[in-house]
Amino acid sequence: MRFQYNYTRDELKSAISALSTAAKSSTGVLMMRFRAAIMWASICPVDDQSPMEAFGIALHLLPRIAWIGLTLVEQRALLGEIGSVVRDAVSAAIKAKELETAVEWVEQGRSIIWQNMLGLRSPLDDLRRAHPKLAARFQRVSQKLEGYRSNKRLSADADEVTLVDVARKSSRLATEWEGVIDEIRRLPNFEWFLGAKRFDKLACVAVDGPVVILNVQRSRCDALALMPGKSKDSKASVTHIPLANFSQERSEELSRSLTKLLISAGVRFRDSRKSERLGAVATDENFAEILSILWLQVVKPVLDGLGYQPRTDNLPRIWWCATGPLAFLPIHAAGLYDTDKVGEKLSDYVISSYTPSLTALLEKSQPVVQDDFQILAVAQPSTPHAKPLPGTVHEVERIEDLASGLYIEALVGEDATVDRVLESMKKSNWIHLACHGEQDLRDPMQSGFLLQDGRLTLSIITREPMPRADFAFLSACQTATGDQKVAEEVMHLAGGMLFSGCQGVIATMWSIEDDDAPKVAEDVYKHMLKKGQPKRTEAAHALHGAVERLRKSNKRFVSWVPFIHLGR
Repeated sequence: MRFQYNYTRDELKSAISALSTAAKSSTGVLMMRFRAAIMWASICPVDDQSPMEAFGIALHLLPRIAWIGLTLVEQRALLGEIGSVVRDAVSAAIKAKELETAVEWVEQGRSIIWQNMLGLRSPLDDLRRAHPKLAARFQRVSQKLEGYRSNKRLSADADEVTLVDVARKSSRLATEWEGVIDEIRRLPNFEWFLGAKRFDKLACVAVDGPVVILNVQRSRCDALALMPGKSKDSKASVTHIPLANFSQERSEELSRSLTKLLISAGVRFRDSRKSERLGAVATDENFAEILSILWLQVVKPVLDGLGYQPRTDNLPRIWWCATGPLAFLPIHAAGLYDTDKVGEKLSDYVISSYTPSLTALLEKSQPVVQDDFQILAVAQPSTPHAKPLPGTVHEVERIEDLASGLYIEALVGEDATVDRVLESMKKSNWIHLACHGEQDLRDPMQSGFLLQDGRLTLSIITREPMPRADFAFLSACQTATGDQKVAEEVMHLAGGMLFSGCQGVIATMWSIEDDDAPKVAEDVYKHMLKKGQPKRTEAAHALHGAVERLRKSNKRFVSWVPFIHLGR
């Protein structure tokens, strides 16, 4: 467009007017409206206008562009094209000092695929009480749509006609589903049904400690910390901490460096063969440099901004919600590791957890432990067509010893088939999977756990809810690796377990060693099963201690850094 290169003030104003009209058109093509809103936002600063209205329209359209009528592959492709729009919008809101809006926009633009899928399983208690017939209709359409989206009705050799027919039916159902939602939203007290959450609904996630959003954008980087109220009746607040010495370019450099480092270290599968982990000295030096940059330019400024001091016991909790390239970096391990001085590592100040979104932390109270509490423990010591993992058997045996007073279903070796494991997951409160894990870079929903007769994929796991699930320990490789094309979507196995009902998950960012996993698992369950009482809320504390012991046993960075905790 002409104004981009040689424009007059009148031409600029005409362009803004035309773009704003196009973006607001109720009859326009959604993608055209979205692109118009983004162009409108990009030129507003040139005319000294605020881009907030333009970004607000763009983010409102975002879920409708990657709408539920598309396949997961199509949604992922669209979100990958859209790229950094959400981070640009959040940056603009921070610059305008509209911090609560910035928090709302972060959430609105994260985990859209998961949000679409969760919408099909939305609790309907309030709607059912007020409008039972409409609730039943919504539930019926949701169940049909989820059935088509999971391809339950397709065989592996389904022909093209069948696939096209299912796609058409799925699209029609999605249109009907959105129509029912619009009808519900016209009712009193249901205006926000399945809509973007407002700040007052999100603020309560900070009840147990700060939730820190790290926004990476080409012109600025910032931290937004949701802080708990000082009393039960006081409102949560947002603290803004500029990351003045950090940049998007630096985050991309660190992400590339980490990827190269992990490739050179040979950490791809859980394996006991140390000989494949090459270049130990060089790898550790490079790793230490990455962690020191994260410490000096990201994490320490946040701790200083929040007024945190190092402690030797009773460490407080903190949650990290990172965007862009930072989502793939080990923030929890940031620190200076060439010194033993207390106060130079994040682990001296807090116990870290991650969250894929703020919604993932909502309404997560600890359930009452049922009399029929069940733990599923899976071990795959010799998976067909994969390297042996002899340590998995000992890992499950130690869990059985530590939980001797509880019911444990142990599926080892040939007993650990895809169907048996999946059925047991539906009946279990805690789920422990000790096996090979793989992140599928081409189609993240095909990431999965390698079992006796095949792969238990993310698409299979998320097909049906697990109503009893409370906690999962994914003692496998690459269970929290994610998809770099859509950083904010958190498309990995740990995210899938949270979506399926787990409130807390222990997972790995890359491969783990077969002789380390049983040690970490034993330390974790010793803490979580004190006095024979299972306490999921102790998972983050338990992992913190277990990893610290592993680190102090002179283990290399690639061995202890990958273990992370997500959720409550």
